[in-house]
Amino acid sequence: MAVTPRTNTPDRKTTNNEGRAITTVTVKRACNGCGQYLGDATEAEIWRAVDGLPAEDVRTECEHCRPLVELEAAGCRTWQLTPRSYSRVAHEIDQLKPWVFTKGYFQTVEEELQVVGLRIGTGETRVVAYFGDWIIRHPDGGFTVHKAPAIEETTRG
Repeated sequence: MAVTPRTNTPDRKTTNNEGRAITTVTVKRACNGCGQYLGDATEAEIWRAVDGLPAEDVRTECEHCRPLVELEAAGCRTWQLTPRSYSRVAHEIDQLKPWVFTKGYFQTVEEELQVVGLRIGTGETRVVAYFGDWIIRHPDGGFTVHKAPAIEETTRG
């Protein structure tokens, strides 16, 4: 599915009649799934925000999240694993039939043992999702992980 990329207007720096530096910015739209910037927000998107309406799902415009949308359309269940969603995601997966085992995945971070993700399943079929990753349960009951995108310093403001 080819998607036309959005316009991405750069910030414009000018000097006004009084000699003051003025920076004009264009509001950017971020992906609902991963938060990466996609380009300029449309006028309709701005008005939705002004009217207090939720942002429409634009994950199909995102190179990283488009595969997730396609998997969901094919009948897969997806969860994004974050420190905030950790307990809910683990509980939901633990309730699946046939029974699925989840457990925190720990690593040493800054000389301290910390939970950094979730281990799903046992044995050779076990997968590990780190915070930021998407967990995918396929219709056959198997699990895979869609890794979080690498965040570039220039991507975030």
